[in-house]
Amino acid sequence: MDQFSKYDSAFCGNIPIHIINTVQEYGALVVLDRPALHIRQVSENVSSIFGKDVKELINKSLQELIRPEDNDLLISIIDKNDSEEQILIWQLNNNRHYVNIHVKENMVLAEINLQPLKAGQQDTFTSQYQDIRSSIAAIEKAEDLSAACEIAARELKRISGFDKVMIYAFDKDWNGNVLAEAMEPDMESYIGFTFPASDIPKPARDLYLRNAYRFIPDREFKPMKLYPVINPISGSFLDMSTCNVRAVAAVHIEYLKNMHVMASMSVRIIRDNALWGLIACHHKTARQVDQQLCAVLELLSSVISSKISSLEHGAYHNVNTRLKSVYTELMESIYQGGRLEDSLLADGAGVRTLLGASGVAITYRKKLITAGEMPDKQTIEDLILWLHLKQLRKVFSTDALPSVFDLDEKFREIASGLLVIPIHSAQDEYIIVFRPEYIRTTNWGGNPEERIRFEENQQIYHPRHSFKLWQEQVRGYSKPWLQDEILIAENLRSFIFELLSPDR
Repeated sequence: MDQFSKYDSAFCGNIPIHIINTVQEYGALVVLDRPALHIRQVSENVSSIFGKDVKELINKSLQELIRPEDNDLLISIIDKNDSEEQILIWQLNNNRHYVNIHVKENMVLAEINLQPLKAGQQDTFTSQYQDIRSSIAAIEKAEDLSAACEIAARELKRISGFDKVMIYAFDKDWNGNVLAEAMEPDMESYIGFTFPASDIPKPARDLYLRNAYRFIPDREFKPMKLYPVINPISGSFLDMSTCNVRAVAAVHIEYLKNMHVMASMSVRIIRDNALWGLIACHHKTARQVDQQLCAVLELLSSVISSKISSLEHGAYHNVNTRLKSVYTELMESIYQGGRLEDSLLADGAGVRTLLGASGVAITYRKKLITAGEMPDKQTIEDLILWLHLKQLRKVFSTDALPSVFDLDEKFREIASGLLVIPIHSAQDEYIIVFRPEYIRTTNWGGNPEERIRFEENQQIYHPRHSFKLWQEQVRGYSKPWLQDEILIAENLRSFIFELLSPDR
């Protein structure tokens, strides 16, 4: 899998999806210069709303096309120089339309939703409030991550009306794990599935840090080109990173088709200012999503993000509290006298309990003392020689010892993870901590090795056809060492160094 991960990073990570230069036909794009607010670039479907040919619109002043009060409000927003997206309503051809405004350094992007507002549509948020409030209350009551995700998926499906809603979390390699889903009974379930990082490549993930959601109302949309092709203000293709109406790459359209999805919407989940996951909404038929529902989903995604952060910080606090408690007991045991090795290898508050280890070996004063399960003496001696060459000055850890050290197959079950605390590395004195193998079974949504298929010319590529269960079992790994465990081990190293210092 490593070679494919690198391939995904090198290939998928360089696809410039933000300069696609077309829009989806549900919206029109108008690019204005600053400060004059003259139209410099438009999408070709803008004629349907302004009643003029696109060439006639170029260099025309916006104030000639919209109401004075709408123009004044736009100017007041621009004067604030706020980079956050602003939502306005413009009166165009006797209809009211939502307009998303993006203020840039030297231009303003106006995305006009071509579907007019219905009478009284602005007032529907009040009627939705009770629904939203009950959903928020249900999410807030969740006691763990699994429950929070299940409730969120169920509530979001009910409120949004999408046929399927999934809560999708990224792992450290940016593969996506489906933690919860709510769906219509005739749809294919992906619960517990993992989707490779290439399904949502880095450029797409980066855009979710700038945009709360991404909406595709109809995968069979006709792309609307921009005119002129080159943006006259920047002298290059228009950067559409913040545009909701930005068109969709052909490979993603094919991906949706293979999933039997006609409309989709993805809403970000943020934790500690980083992308934690997505709310993935799928629909079997084309459908519109109005600005109010977008706002509701954005609000609920913030609630979900906050709840996930709270739960994960709580779990972190519990782990941290346990580590500190065991560490304190270990310090007390050492201070009470006796041999250092006995305290470190004790069953109750020793290193095995502190670091969740299966076995510990201590090499100190030319002696080898062990406790628990571990490789044989010859393997440990070979390991010490290997460590000697590393000249360790701080804690070393790996959750895949067989990948970096020639470990006999028979010892992988008890020693796939390794953490080493150097006492005096020059004298080959270490605390060597082993963790047992943790066999990881990944339920992939389709064969991950077939996630991208190139045609013979190596230019055109396609996503995989199938998302059926493809199971992979990974051996030779332990459970990963937590950062807090590594830090507490480093504290122990410093403590022992001071304790054994001849100056004491």
